[in-house]
Amino acid sequence: MSEAYKSLPLTAQTADMTYPLVQMLKVDMSFDRWRAFVDQYCMPVAAGSLDANANRDDILWQRQRGIIVVANERGYIHGLFSYYVRDDMADGVVLHVDNVIAVEIVTGDYVLDAMRDAMARLSDLHECRNVYVSLGEVEGRLQSYFTKSGFVPSKVRYCAPATPRLSA
Repeated sequence: MSEAYKSLPLTAQTADMTYPLVQMLKVDMSFDRWRAFVDQYCMPVAAGSLDANANRDDILWQRQRGIIVVANERGYIHGLFSYYVRDDMADGVVLHVDNVIAVEIVTGDYVLDAMRDAMARLSDLHECRNVYVSLGEVEGRLQSYFTKSGFVPSKVRYCAPATPRLSA
């Protein structure tokens, strides 16, 4: 069953078809905000990093940041994540994964398995030492999946509004 799902780099041209999935789980996300986010992540590959023998699909995987979608054999999008590659002071080159959305139509972790395979491909291609996956607190199913897949909590992130709230 997992062979029925394929991971593909999102392009600005295919971003519109992912919006219904995004809006299903992020109901307050406007179409314009989604497109602005996609435009920031689907930047061209830097010319100096291109492999001369790579085809178009391979070139898209070489982007330092992007969005990967998981589609079934009919082309329906069942999941996505955003990523960026950066140099971490302690860990060297790492792959940061965020905005993980996965909808499993049938019982099983087929979409998540395809995502994990895509993360492995990206980390191998970019010679990353670690993969960091950020998940929301309420995403227990995703936390359980990544824990079973060998991920452990590391570098806890805290979040606060950019404009501090006034205390009473």
